[in-house]
Amino acid sequence: MYCKKSDVELLNDAEMLALLAARPVALLPMGAVESHGDHLPAGTDNILARRLASALVERLAGSVPVLLLPVLPFGQVWSLSDAPGSFSVSNETVTRTIVELARSAKAKGLQTMVVVNAHYGNAAAIRDAQRLLKEEAFTLALFNYPGADVPTKAVREKLIVHSSFMHACEIETSYMLHLAPEHVRMEHAISNYPEFPGDFSEVPYRWSEFSASPVLGDATAATAEKGRIILDVVINRMAELIGELYSRRH
Repeated sequence: MYCKKSDVELLNDAEMLALLAARPVALLPMGAVESHGDHLPAGTDNILARRLASALVERLAGSVPVLLLPVLPFGQVWSLSDAPGSFSVSNETVTRTIVELARSAKAKGLQTMVVVNAHYGNAAAIRDAQRLLKEEAFTLALFNYPGADVPTKAVREKLIVHSSFMHACEIETSYMLHLAPEHVRMEHAISNYPEFPGDFSEVPYRWSEFSASPVLGDATAATAEKGRIILDVVINRMAELIGELYSRRH
């Protein structure tokens, strides 16, 4: 149902004009092409971003008009750039692309865009885009799984590998088991707890310098139910935020 009403790729001109008249919030799913081990595909972040955004559109149906853009599939993947499934672009390219898309949206009368981001490596570049666009009176919001912290703590069974990092682990694999189980190969899931360099917080390291795998944590503990519990909260929170953004600007 959401596709016919909100997906820009499926709308004809008359349908698009009708949607633009409602001044919808633009949704930009964003991921990356990045190695996720042997149990998840390199397009994991893109798959999650697209399906999260689609679920958000469905949750918002009838309450807030939204325009779903195609997934932006390439992001900044410096930490895993030497892994076999990783293809990276610069922070500058990410920032410029988002700013130009937002300007295009503004030219059509839109005032707000939300990046549904499934790759944390994009965050710094998106923040730069936010600041540039604020100076142009355009609101760019960044959604990095808002509201996930509390339910994640509730369902997590295994130790987190690092206070600031998780990847292809119990939690992200659970997301995929819930949203895209057809792309998960749990028979290849592993547990990997590498020793991070003592100055990891102060000095840049590629992950291959201290880990033989892009998996950071225990993917074997993932379940679809864990993913459902966390992402239900996330989608509800995103819907609340979208409602607030729409009310503020319209």
